[in-house]
Amino acid sequence: MRRGIRDGLVKLEGVMTVRKKSGRLYTYFRRAGQPLIRLPDLPHDHPDFLAAYLEARKATPDPRPRLKPGSIGALTEAAMRSEHFRSLSEVYRATLRRHFDAIRAEAGDAPSRGLRDRHVRKNVVQAASPTDRLKAWRFLATYGVDAGLLDLDPTLGVRAPKRRKTEGHPPWTADEIAAYRKRWPIGTVPRLAFELLFWTGARIGDAVRLGPGMIDREGVLKFRQNKTGDPAYVPWTCALPAFAAQMAGDRAQLHDAIKASEGGHMTFLATAQGRTRSSKALGTLIRESAREAEVEKSAHGLRKARAVALSDSGATTHQIASWTGHVTLKEIEHYTRQTA
Repeated sequence: MRRGIRDGLVKLEGVMTVRKKSGRLYTYFRRAGQPLIRLPDLPHDHPDFLAAYLEARKATPDPRPRLKPGSIGALTEAAMRSEHFRSLSEVYRATLRRHFDAIRAEAGDAPSRGLRDRHVRKNVVQAASPTDRLKAWRFLATYGVDAGLLDLDPTLGVRAPKRRKTEGHPPWTADEIAAYRKRWPIGTVPRLAFELLFWTGARIGDAVRLGPGMIDREGVLKFRQNKTGDPAYVPWTCALPAFAAQMAGDRAQLHDAIKASEGGHMTFLATAQGRTRSSKALGTLIRESAREAEVEKSAHGLRKARAVALSDSGATTHQIASWTGHVTLKEIEHYTRQTA
């Protein structure tokens, strides 16, 4: 029940005090994912207050799993509280957290000191994304060894299985772009999301953060990418470079879509309540809206479509990289060869 002692008083877990506009204080019991429960306006050591507090705890079961000390589950929780984890990008933290959840679901109660390379290898091979799963295991291993929670690194010698190379998310074709625009006119959210993704060539994790504040005095949209930390530069209201002159129509459609939206928010794709839209929600929005237009393509396919369009217009690999924010030129050169 106790979380700590402060000024000689016991601090009860989950108790919060809120001051209303009138200046009056109200006390509540709070637990993540549960509604607030009002507690009586009494000293926290009063028998009636403690009785109400205990009833509130019983009425709101703790949704957090009870992790066994020394278990793999406890190791994942400790790793996510580390300074190294907090220093990572939001996108990479989300990826690691997803794989940590999968690891916990399969072997959360197993003792972490019993981990061996054969256990990691088996889990990696069975994962839908072996490479990312191995990265998650290596993060846990490095943290565990440094923190003295593991005696050895169980990921040494483990390699992700090689998989047949695929083309990934294919770029949208001109006919598919036309079909989507016909189905979703200017003034609709699916159209605004489409135009922003198509013009900027941004990843969905970056697109949800884009807003008016990122446009500089020269009329260039500048933002730093979540995944890589590298900058991207997109012509917004400035004169288009020669290689992009024929794309003026695409930019005009984007500006029309923004003008037709409610606007006034920090980000272009904010929800009706003004909240920043999640990348998962944006990906789902584009995918489902595309299906209604009888197009089976993804949001990432729009990023590729912009790279292809730039290549078709004669942009160099470096010019494409500056626009789309690619770190390496390998994939861009692939687009160039495809459309040559």
